Amino acid sequence: MQLTYVLELLKPTKRKENIFFENIAEVVKNRQSIANKLKAGKTKLSSADFKEINLPSAVKNQNIREVKALYKRFLKSNSDKENLEFKDNQPICYNNQNYKIDNHIISIPLYTSKCQRFAFPVKETNRLKELQNHIKNSCKLGKASLFYKRGKWYFAVTIKIDNKKSTNSNVMGIDIGLRQLAVASIKTTKGKEINRQFYDGKEAGFIRKKYRSLRRKLGKSKKIKAIKNINDKEQRWMRDLNHKISKQLINLAVQEQVGTIIMENLENIRNTAQSLNKADRNLHSWTFYQLQQFIEYKAKLTGIKVEYINPKYTSQSCSKCGEVKKSNRKANLYSCVCGNNIHADLNASRNIANKY
Repeated sequence: MQLTYVLELLKPTKRKENIFFENIAEVVKNRQSIANKLKAGKTKLSSADFKEINLPSAVKNQNIREVKALYKRFLKSNSDKENLEFKDNQPICYNNQNYKIDNHIISIPLYTSKCQRFAFPVKETNRLKELQNHIKNSCKLGKASLFYKRGKWYFAVTIKIDNKKSTNSNVMGIDIGLRQLAVASIKTTKGKEINRQFYDGKEAGFIRKKYRSLRRKLGKSKKIKAIKNINDKEQRWMRDLNHKISKQLINLAVQEQVGTIIMENLENIRNTAQSLNKADRNLHSWTFYQLQQFIEYKAKLTGIKVEYINPKYTSQSCSKCGEVKKSNRKANLYSCVCGNNIHADLNASRNIANKY
């Protein structure tokens, strides 16, 4: 299994930041030059083919690997463009032999008037501690990249860890939605529910309305850049919330000896949010998917398997008798003639677990 840890650098000096930017500009030129040579039919490339580019050989060679992979995908896509085009914010990439991590200090080769190694500190966060623990346990480091985003510098490190496999037999069905961001039902193999958990969506709904109102005001003033900043801020907030929810769900799963987590396939997620406008549906399609991805990768870290089922009728079926009747669900309540009167999203999460 491969994980990526994104570490934030402490603010570099102006001199060091200028060196970063100069190297990124050379990476852009190098990548475009590689793409042009590939288009011309030259596939056997090495750093020696790009002597005019002021970059360490290790970076040039990594660029060749990266661009070759991108070029293959470009050809398969049948794009109308003549060739690959690279934006100005390309990352500086390294393979695992060309960077070093020593506690909170990372060193990499960069080019000034010559190639030399630079060391810089990163913020000491829980992410860094987790990465250090993996390194101590002899996990294999993968490629890494230095990049610039929203006025800050980051170093992203990939790491390969051995897959775990849980022998537990309990299952957790998770329903993801708007009123309740997530509802979990934990069942034994005999179908007995042993625990449940709700994650209310009121705060997320309030934040969504707040930012929607701000976007409308800024839209009338045609402040496009400010709207983008608002969107980014909202997405960061949702990302943080999704991390918290997924962590709590996995902790609960471990506590209740869950071996498998079941969720709905998100193909019809837009139908779940029909009451929202198009922009909100797009946002929530993304946040729902992101929450599932966070749950899945955190589950794999603990050895818990994740399965996806067809969402058809999970919200309309009775989790007790199996009757399918759309009118049984009214807002947050699900009522069936069999006597099953429960929260509608809990009913759905039970159905998800039952389907598996």
